Amino acid sequence: MGVVTNIIEAIRRIGSPSQKAALKRLDAGLEGRQVVSIKRGRLDDPSGAVPYIEGTTLPVPEAVLILTAEEVAPLQENAQYGLNFLRAFGVQRGAAWTLEDLDLAFAAWQRAGDKSTFSDDYVMEVLGAMFGEYCIKHLNMRWIKLTDDHGSTLAVEGIAIEFRGFPFQSISKRIRDAENFFFQSIFLLMRKNSVEGNERARERPNTSYMDSPCK
Repeated sequence: MGVVTNIIEAIRRIGSPSQKAALKRLDAGLEGRQVVSIKRGRLDDPSGAVPYIEGTTLPVPEAVLILTAEEVAPLQENAQYGLNFLRAFGVQRGAAWTLEDLDLAFAAWQRAGDKSTFSDDYVMEVLGAMFGEYCIKHLNMRWIKLTDDHGSTLAVEGIAIEFRGFPFQSISKRIRDAENFFFQSIFLLMRKNSVEGNERARERPNTSYMDSPCK
């Protein structure tokens, strides 16, 4: 672990801007937690290698509320609004959109600079809903409200397997850090967690926080 720790500290000092931003986001997720380990890894995927940094902490008290159909309905409506956003930034696939389309449209919105039509909050809420619904469809997940000592947030979690994702927070942090091309990487990390969760059969004792440097 000492070698890994040294590498992580080296990234803090001389890493690329995207690596430093990923570490900063990871540090925020680990703040106030009892950290067990921090390590680097890489996912090999046909779309390309995805580097990631993972921090593991001891579990903390939390309350999980599964959203009802009535509570999920506004999120699904926001996901539909996202089709207008995609069209506005050159994606014409309609309901057949892909994660690559989300990445391309988000980057085009950042380059456009004019936030009068699509504000930061609008993009976070609409694309967060789209990404959450995509994960629900492809990774067998559901919407939840998670409350711990840091407050409450909406997230998605595996139904049969124990793993989570935070669509709105992931987007909000990239808006703040002026980064893009992250939707596909985050999805691959979540898919990795879904497989590992299946292998461990809900016996994972600790909590993991993962982040990936943007491409």
